[in-house]
Amino acid sequence: MSKPNQKKWVFLFLLIGIPLVILVFLKSFGKNEYRLEPAESLQVYNLKSVNCPPNEVEGTHRIPDFEFIDQNNQTYSNNNLEGHIYVADFFFTSCPDICKAMTSSMLRVQERFKNDKNLKLVSFSIDPSYDTPEVLNSYADRNGINTSMWSLLTGDKETIMNLGQCGFYITAKESMTGNSASLSHSDKLILVDKQKRIRGFYSGTDQDDVKRLLTEISLLMLEEDGTN
Repeated sequence: MSKPNQKKWVFLFLLIGIPLVILVFLKSFGKNEYRLEPAESLQVYNLKSVNCPPNEVEGTHRIPDFEFIDQNNQTYSNNNLEGHIYVADFFFTSCPDICKAMTSSMLRVQERFKNDKNLKLVSFSIDPSYDTPEVLNSYADRNGINTSMWSLLTGDKETIMNLGQCGFYITAKESMTGNSASLSHSDKLILVDKQKRIRGFYSGTDQDDVKRLLTEISLLMLEEDGTN
């Protein structure tokens, strides 16, 4: 066979053969798409602390009952979250640093799942003396928070901080420096399932971690659907 004919056959193979091989591969090994599978491996966090009384059901930590006031000056408790997956965080409206990033991350969650009634968002203020319902309502308006999906809560400071540390297992505290007090809290967003179990912790200041949260919310929804 002459060299021109050899080149012609090689060209025809590249033109027809390679796409054909790819087509056979795709048909043999499934569709060329990514599909979420039920989250069998999504962790259930069973945390314990010597400084916190246990709140367990069947040996697994659960978020304890709580009752506070929301941005509409209405009573809001764990009963409002009954039957829902939810994402929680701890913040305060005058926070000078990480709270802006955390609110932005929660807004990403709100936008992604705005049409899904199975998900709720809740933010607990650790500065209730300043964060009155009126202040929280104004904060919600300024930041585009959909309060039918996302509630901002205020109440007794000690109770809220205890809930953060012993319920959600994140840092939420007030420290004294000289004669002045300073507030500090974790940057974590906490994913909780319908059984009040913690299923994930995510940095609200790390966009890659927030992306992981978005994926794992979808995985948890698939898991919950599979158990109903």
